[in-house]
Amino acid sequence: MLTKKYYILFLISIAVSVFKAQIPTATILTPTTTLCSDKAFTFLTNTTNTPTAYSWSVSPANSVGIFPNLNGQAIVLTFSNSGIFVVSLNVANASGSTTTSQTLTINKSAKALFNASLNNVGFPNQLNLTNYSSNALSYNWLFSDDATIYSTTNILKSYITSGSYSVTLISFGIVGCNDTSGYAFRISDSSSFYLPNIFSPNNDNVNDIFKPVAQGIKELHVWIYNRYGVIIYDWDKPKGFWDGYTTSGLPCDAGIYFCVAEALGFDNKSYKLKGNVTLVK
Repeated sequence: MLTKKYYILFLISIAVSVFKAQIPTATILTPTTTLCSDKAFTFLTNTTNTPTAYSWSVSPANSVGIFPNLNGQAIVLTFSNSGIFVVSLNVANASGSTTTSQTLTINKSAKALFNASLNNVGFPNQLNLTNYSSNALSYNWLFSDDATIYSTTNILKSYITSGSYSVTLISFGIVGCNDTSGYAFRISDSSSFYLPNIFSPNNDNVNDIFKPVAQGIKELHVWIYNRYGVIIYDWDKPKGFWDGYTTSGLPCDAGIYFCVAEALGFDNKSYKLKGNVTLVK
């Protein structure tokens, strides 16, 4: 049988144990084993003894974005730089408080960035993609119209039909700290074709050649006639032009010439145009 002295000590021990058991504890749950910069991560907690107050802290704190605040049960953190960070959480209630910490290694993310431009209006067309990504080890280009995965740094891709398209760049960083960027575009679905009426082949880099203004043209044949009705020049490719010389390489005199052009668009629209062309020197 316990004496009165030991009975009192036993009660005090029980009271202290009960008091200590009421102090809350917390465990910080890291969302993933790989943490990357410039990405939002949610940190949750497991707690005991019903905390009534939460207080988070991050060290160093000068490159960390915090949402929504430091006093919630969970917190969303975005690290703008790589490095070693310590995340701490203090939980408290009426019985007391405890603090727990986690040391985090943040890896630098790749940044996917590129410029996209079409070489002209309509079709056929070329999409010019220039890669400005940073912190990337390699790249993948994914196209909505093409199952091929391209891994070159930059790319030039041809389109011969109209439609809506998209491209996605995946920039691969260390330990899976990747980033993506996308671009959607449309190539117009109608062809057009007309003839200029004057040019000046004087090598000043201004209007030096005569060529039809064409969009979406897949077949083309052009004939140039002098005032006597003699063919002095012709070509049969969409990218051809007249530089003011005859087919034999002789310079043509200034004056008025006659042009006949026949063309077929990728939309199967056909053209047959005739008109005067003034050569100015």
